[in-house]
Amino acid sequence: MKKLKHYSHLIFDLDHTLWDTNVNAAQSLSEMYHQYNLGQYGIISEHDFIQKYVDINNRMWTEYSLGRIKKSYLRAGRFELTLKYFGIANKELVEKLSDFFVQNTPGKKELIPFAKDLLNHVHGKYQLAIITNGFAEAQHTKLRSSSIDHFFSKIIISEEIGYHKPDPRIFLQTAELLQTPIKDCLMIGDNVETDIAGAIASGMDCAYLNPAGVKHNYEVTFETHCLSELIKWL
Repeated sequence: MKKLKHYSHLIFDLDHTLWDTNVNAAQSLSEMYHQYNLGQYGIISEHDFIQKYVDINNRMWTEYSLGRIKKSYLRAGRFELTLKYFGIANKELVEKLSDFFVQNTPGKKELIPFAKDLLNHVHGKYQLAIITNGFAEAQHTKLRSSSIDHFFSKIIISEEIGYHKPDPRIFLQTAELLQTPIKDCLMIGDNVETDIAGAIASGMDCAYLNPAGVKHNYEVTFETHCLSELIKWL
């Protein structure tokens, strides 16, 4: 397979692309379920609690990325809406669950399959950077706890730079900070609406990590179901 030698910079999304958000969040939510004995409130199934939280959280992150809701509402609102689904209205419990999740989840260490192999493979061949919409205080912890922070020369976090993916300005400003033409950058991400749409809008090539085979209408530069394929390409 042809090597992609014309790129000088690889820019990665973090959550769901390198850091295994689903696995790490599920671990934290399971611990939360038992620590706060959520069964006593009528949430009989730990699995149902986790699944409903994931559904609500994913939907709210999309709203946050598009600038429709604030960080403060996302942090607590995802638990407020999850509890509401189970018929629970308890503001004190919402605050406890929100604090527990924010304090415990970023320290989890699971990575997406082949993430470390890919980073080891490309490190030294390309300059590596991160663009993430995640909360600044959490993203730095995730990178350190999973032992991948040393791979990246720049960590671009939306709330620090003032723009959220898919706003093309965050991609353009990243290229400026990296002091490289945008045509020499490849964006690698799992979210077609933020990582991929934003990269395309900015003129940046993109590799779409699409393990679920989600249907879409974007003209991506590359598409793969597994990071291991990028090891062959890069």
